[in-house]
Amino acid sequence: MKRIEGIVFDFGGVISQAQDARFFPEVERLTGWSRETVLAGWARHRRRMDADDISIAELYRLIAADLGQTLAPGLAERLGKIDFDSWSAPNPETFAWARELKAAGYRIGILTNMPTDFLPWFDRCAAGFRALADAEVVSGQERMVKPNPAIYALMAGRMALPPAALLFFDDTQANVDAARACGWNAARFTTVAQAKADLEALR
Repeated sequence: MKRIEGIVFDFGGVISQAQDARFFPEVERLTGWSRETVLAGWARHRRRMDADDISIAELYRLIAADLGQTLAPGLAERLGKIDFDSWSAPNPETFAWARELKAAGYRIGILTNMPTDFLPWFDRCAAGFRALADAEVVSGQERMVKPNPAIYALMAGRMALPPAALLFFDDTQANVDAARACGWNAARFTTVAQAKADLEALR
C-alpha cells in the first residue's frame, strides 16, 4: 500500500497560475492605492470574504473606508472583477500531473479558500480539474477558511482517507503548517517539479 494515497491541491497559485502581475498596477491606476495598501487591506478583510461573510465588492469598499475614502459608484464591483480575473489563468502543468496521479491510482482533492462569488471563475479556469477530483472543499460554501483545523478534518472526511495518507500542496506557508499540525503531509507549492520531488520523498 502507498504511504500517500490522496493528493490535495489548493486553487490559487497551484491549480491556477500565480496572480496576474498586471493586477496591482491596474488597481493603483483606478484608486491610487499602492500594492502595500491593498495587501494590508486583504490581511484585514479577505478572510471574511473567503468565509462568504462579505462580497468581493464589499471587501474593496472596506479597504476604501479604512483609508477614509468612498469609492465611486460601480468601482468596487469593477475592482472585484479585476481581482477575480487576475486569478483565472489555469496551470496546465498541474492539471497534467493530476491526471497522471489519478491514472496511477491516487485520489485527488481540491481544498481552497474561495468565496462563492468566485465559483463561475473557478469553473471556467478549472472545470476539467474539478471533474477529475474525488472531493473538494470550498471555504465560502462551508463558511470556514484555512488555516482552521476544522476545514482539514472536513477535507479528510470527504477524501475518505486518514490525514497521514494525504499530501497537501498550497502556496501559502501558514496553510501548509496548519495541515501538518492536523497530521497531514504538506508542502508549499512552487512548481510541479518541486511537488513531484516532495511526493517522491514520501514514497
